[in-house]
Amino acid sequence: MKKVLKAAGVILAGIIGLILLVALGLVIYGETQFKKVQNRPVYELAADSSPEGIARGEYLVRIMGCTDCHTGRQNGARFLAGNVEDVTLGPVQAVFAVPNLTQDVETGLGGWTDAEIARAIREGIDREGRELVVMPSFNYHVMSDADIAALIGYLRTLEPVNNPVPPLSANTIGKIMTELGMMGPSPVGTPITEHQEAPQAGTVAYGGYLVSLGGCRDCHGMELIGGIPPLTPDGPPAPDLTPAGNLSGGQEADFIRTLRTGITPEGRSLDPTRMPWPVYSQMTDDDLRLVFSFLQTLPTRTASK
Repeated sequence: MKKVLKAAGVILAGIIGLILLVALGLVIYGETQFKKVQNRPVYELAADSSPEGIARGEYLVRIMGCTDCHTGRQNGARFLAGNVEDVTLGPVQAVFAVPNLTQDVETGLGGWTDAEIARAIREGIDREGRELVVMPSFNYHVMSDADIAALIGYLRTLEPVNNPVPPLSANTIGKIMTELGMMGPSPVGTPITEHQEAPQAGTVAYGGYLVSLGGCRDCHGMELIGGIPPLTPDGPPAPDLTPAGNLSGGQEADFIRTLRTGITPEGRSLDPTRMPWPVYSQMTDDDLRLVFSFLQTLPTRTASK
């Protein structure tokens, strides 16, 4: 009996030791990988400051939902001047700090080059080469040179606002979960080293381009089949956007009306904090039609529960 108990004790001690070793490895991994420096070149690009470029850039800022994160929710918050919030998601605690996009030299983008801003948006890397942890650059990696130049041209028109924003930070569990992809896809994309074009305007492929810029995959998943969004685990599942899901049998007019009003064909009101329909309501009818057309071409699959 003593031999059995001794063997059991040795096995238990080994299991505990293995668990501690894995835990230590995860802690080291999270601490060393969180906001790590990426040594990569900057793809040279100049802002489009023409009237047409600035107008296009303003439209993109609106339909990409940049204000949702970069404009604070507190009273007196200035447009795109940054945002800071304390966030708790279960065991994860973080300071959700989003940069100031105005032209202030000290606290905003006034001291950044056009190419550095483009890299931050499309590749998720700041001017020091550090990963922008919560920046959804995986959506914007496909952005054309013309569109990113127009967007930067618009940002260059913003009045400087001196608003220091602290670095984004998270507790150890938050860092581990982020680096394991449990908080969503990594913002860091492959280096952009060549000219990028958007799909031809008016095509279904262009509708897919708009779906990427609109950040639909943030909540509806990479395949747009719905499921539980990683940053709102306590909320209802995001709908399936494929023809087999919530858009099954839907009409283009119903789709556009829903995104214009926030009311579904069944009469249900969409929560704008979960489904940012006010952002998409600013799209032109032509762009919304192309988004709908693209969604109708998606393969149908079953989301994991």
